[in-house]
Amino acid sequence: MACCVAVLIKENLIYLRRSAEELKFLFLIHASIDILDDKVNQLTKPTSDRDARDFYLGLLYPVEEYKIYGYVSSTRVKFILIFEHSTSISLKDQDIKLLFQRLHQAYIDCISNPFYEPNTQLKSKRFEQVVTSLMVQNDPLTSAIVSSQASSVPSTSAIVPTAI
Repeated sequence: MACCVAVLIKENLIYLRRSAEELKFLFLIHASIDILDDKVNQLTKPTSDRDARDFYLGLLYPVEEYKIYGYVSSTRVKFILIFEHSTSISLKDQDIKLLFQRLHQAYIDCISNPFYEPNTQLKSKRFEQVVTSLMVQNDPLTSAIVSSQASSVPSTSAIVPTAI
């Protein structure tokens, strides 16, 4: 389960969701920006052997009880996920990469809205739903299956009488 999800443009925080109101998460996010920038600069060098389309930066650094992972889009939008050590042990690198790709796709859908003002706070119900699923579900494959089933089943709201 992700403890914290952050989206940054340049060094401006445009989205932040934490499982607890701890200032520690803000410190960890701002400390990870430098590491993200270093890794991005290494990727943009012409001698880099990585695929230019691979935006997943992997584990940025572990701290006492958390592991911080990073992802950068082609437009230099930074995504940061913070996991507890106990959760991140059960997640593989490929699973975390899939989580970032879902988050990136939700971000793209959010900013594709013609009413969204660039570089402002993200306020989208769909984006919130994706972030909630990242923070609740441990297994990205299970959450992807659940979200695809939920979107394919039409929702009906009916009041069912209960017997007393």
